[in-house]
Amino acid sequence: MNLENLDALSQKIQSMLDALRRVKAEKAAAEQKAAEKSAELEALQAEVTNKSSEIESLRGEIAAKNSELENARADFQNQLSEKQTAIDSALANVESLNAKIQERDVEIETLKAEVAEKDAKIEEMDKVVSEQDAEIQDAQDKFQNLLSTIENELGTDLAVSTPAEESQEGADENVNQDEPSREESAQTDFFA
Repeated sequence: MNLENLDALSQKIQSMLDALRRVKAEKAAAEQKAAEKSAELEALQAEVTNKSSEIESLRGEIAAKNSELENARADFQNQLSEKQTAIDSALANVESLNAKIQERDVEIETLKAEVAEKDAKIEEMDKVVSEQDAEIQDAQDKFQNLLSTIENELGTDLAVSTPAEESQEGADENVNQDEPSREESAQTDFFA
């Protein structure tokens, strides 16, 4: 029985050794798989770390771009505000100039009306002067005719001076103003 037990025991030991070898092989395979998975995990963790640093870098770039965008937006708002102020000022100037232009237009219309009135008066005066020139010419013609008739009747030429000549002669010769000459009395009688 010992021998049989020994064989059975030996077989059991052999099967346990086989099981142990198998377990060791499985353990080695599992450890190798674990090492591979651990290496993969470390690689993934390194990749995650790289991606995280890339994400942080991109977040920094986004923050910088957002800051630039905010600065640009603020600059644009300032420029827009300045432009609006300039436009408002220009519009106020235009309105002021339009008001002045309207005032000038009213003044011009008033002056045109005054000029038209004065032109009408000038035309009226020109007409009166023209009529008076015709009357004076007619009177001079009648006077010349009368003078010619008188000269023919008297048989002598009479010297007749114009009012301008008379005023000049009167200034040069201030004599005998109390005694009017015959010619002056004849002229005075004619016009009287």
